[in-house]
Amino acid sequence: MTCTRLIARAISLVFLAPFAFFGGLKPMASVAVVWKGNCRDPRIRQRLFVYLQRLAARSDEYLRLRQPERPRILDVMNQQRGGVQRARANIESIDQEISGKILISTWVSPTPDALIAAAREAGVTLIEDPEAKAPPLIAIEKARLRGLDFKLFDPRGLYPGADRMSFVFLQCPEHPFLDGRLVEVATSEDCAASGAAALRGADLYLCGPSVHLRHYLEDWTDCLFSWMKFFFIGDLWWHRWEEEEGYADYRQVFADLQADRGADAAEQSAFDAVLATFAQHAEHWIDEVEGWAKTEQG
Repeated sequence: MTCTRLIARAISLVFLAPFAFFGGLKPMASVAVVWKGNCRDPRIRQRLFVYLQRLAARSDEYLRLRQPERPRILDVMNQQRGGVQRARANIESIDQEISGKILISTWVSPTPDALIAAAREAGVTLIEDPEAKAPPLIAIEKARLRGLDFKLFDPRGLYPGADRMSFVFLQCPEHPFLDGRLVEVATSEDCAASGAAALRGADLYLCGPSVHLRHYLEDWTDCLFSWMKFFFIGDLWWHRWEEEEGYADYRQVFADLQADRGADAAEQSAFDAVLATFAQHAEHWIDEVEGWAKTEQG
C-alpha cells in the first residue's frame, strides 16, 4: 500500500466552501496553531532540516511564481491587518551566536510554570511585567540559534506577519532547561514595534512558534507535526483546536508504514505525502481565489 493511501486512512482532503464576496462576507473562524518541542541532538535536527528545507522551498516557489490575481476586497483586508511589516526573506536559514539582552517567553514550553521553577532553581534572572499579567520572562545573555524560518504560502495572503513557520532551536548548554527548545525569533526592531514595556531595550525576544490560519492547511498542520513527533521530536506538542489533534491516528499509520518499509523509507515516503498534501491545498485555493477575482470583475 502506498504512503499516500496509508495517510488517507487518517485524513481526507476536505476543502471547505469559500466565503462569498457579495452580499457581505461570511464570517470564517480562524485559528492560531502553536507548537513547542525540544531536541538537543544536532544529528536529528540536521536530518529534520533537510526535509523542512524542501517544504520551505516549495512554499517559496508558490510565493514567487504562483500568486493568483486577488479580488480587491482581499487586498484591502490584508493591508488593514498587516500594517507596516519588517522586510524579510521568504526563507531565513539561521545559524548564529546571539548575545546581549535576550528575553525568552516561558510559553516556549507547554508547561511554563515548570520552566519558571527551573529558571529560579538555576538562579537565572526572571523579569516580571505587572502590566501584562503574564508569566515572567527569562533573561539570558548569550546563546546560539540554529534552524529555519519561512513564510507559508497562502494565496489569499490573509495574515501578513503571522504567516511564518519557525523551526529554530535554541542552543544554550549552560541552561539545560532551555537547551534545544524550539523558538520564534523577534528582533530588537520587532520588540520596539510591539510597544510592550517588558520588551523595551531587548536585543532579542524568543517566544513559542505559531502561525495564523483560516480554513487552509489547518488539518495539514496536524499531519506535519504528527510526522515530526513520530520520526524526530518525541516531546513535540502542538495545539490547533485541540492538543496534538490527529496524532493517535497518524501514529498508527506511521507505525504500519515503518513496519512495512523500514524506518528510513517510512520517514521519507511519509514526508513526500506531507509535501504533496501541501501542494494540493495550495493548488485548490489558488483556483478558488482566481474564481473570486473573476466573479468580482463580473
